[in-house]
Amino acid sequence: MGIGSAIRHRLGRWEIPAANAYRGRFINLADLATTLASISSPKRILEIGCGEGAFGEELLRVFPSADYLGIDICPEPGRLFRGDDSRAEFRKMLSTDLLAEKPEPFDLVAIVDVVHHVSEDLRGVVLRDAAALTAPTGLLAVKEWEKGTGLSHLVAYTADRYVTGDKDVRFLDGPELSNLLAEGLPEFEIVCETRIPPRRNNVLFALRRP
Repeated sequence: MGIGSAIRHRLGRWEIPAANAYRGRFINLADLATTLASISSPKRILEIGCGEGAFGEELLRVFPSADYLGIDICPEPGRLFRGDDSRAEFRKMLSTDLLAEKPEPFDLVAIVDVVHHVSEDLRGVVLRDAAALTAPTGLLAVKEWEKGTGLSHLVAYTADRYVTGDKDVRFLDGPELSNLLAEGLPEFEIVCETRIPPRRNNVLFALRRP
């Protein structure tokens, strides 16, 4: 458990507001969900690396008819989720384990701020799993924090390295991200590439099979 999580666990009923305020310094999840809603209309959603469930709430808000599955290897996936429980499920597992179960493909697969936490030798594996779990006409969304040289990136790195506690975190720059997607998702093409506020480092790649 990182320093940030250890402190938040002691906040009681203030934990969720504190977590949302902290996260909001880096990304607007509502804007990210709204952007995805403008280019897709899924009935089945999968989020790989769902964390404590914040983005799952936003996805179910913008997709009121969808069902959502969030998976993660953190101790308690979806622990802070306060959305519609009847449409959401959280499971502690790897994407490879889910793929082995041969589930019905998902119309939207989202990977949000996960890649920079995954070791370099496994990034391609996660992308290939995501591709296999995406329906033939589905959307695969990869949102990453693009490496930069400004203060925003320094703060983001410090937060992930010392607050979250990931000593192996490694961000990718623009060309590295493009190369990773091209090599890991060769059967997909980018249909939307955009920035998510409040920081230009937030880059979203939305991909489909041609």
